[in-house]
Amino acid sequence: MKDKLIYISISIGVLTYQFWSYMPRGFFYKGMALFILMLSFVIYSDNRNKFVYFLLFCLSINNCLDEFFFDPTKNDFNEIVATLLIPVIWYYKNKRNARKINAK
Repeated sequence: MKDKLIYISISIGVLTYQFWSYMPRGFFYKGMALFILMLSFVIYSDNRNKFVYFLLFCLSINNCLDEFFFDPTKNDFNEIVATLLIPVIWYYKNKRNARKINAK
């Protein structure tokens, strides 16, 4: 599964880079956001216990959402929400995992 995601993301990255001048305006940034999102997912799925990889994955999700749905040239509401939610999600994720480990 991870190998397929890597091949797909590399294909998206290369095709985006090679054909961005023939595509509509903003296509390059959307393609690169998908490329980064897929690679960061592969990295995070290998290292789920480290905050740095979780942060990378969350920021790549935010980047992808920003490119597709929000204005990527401005710091808007979605950046503020991501800044506030990432540590909260990490805290509750680790708290839940600690309960599972201690329950065994």
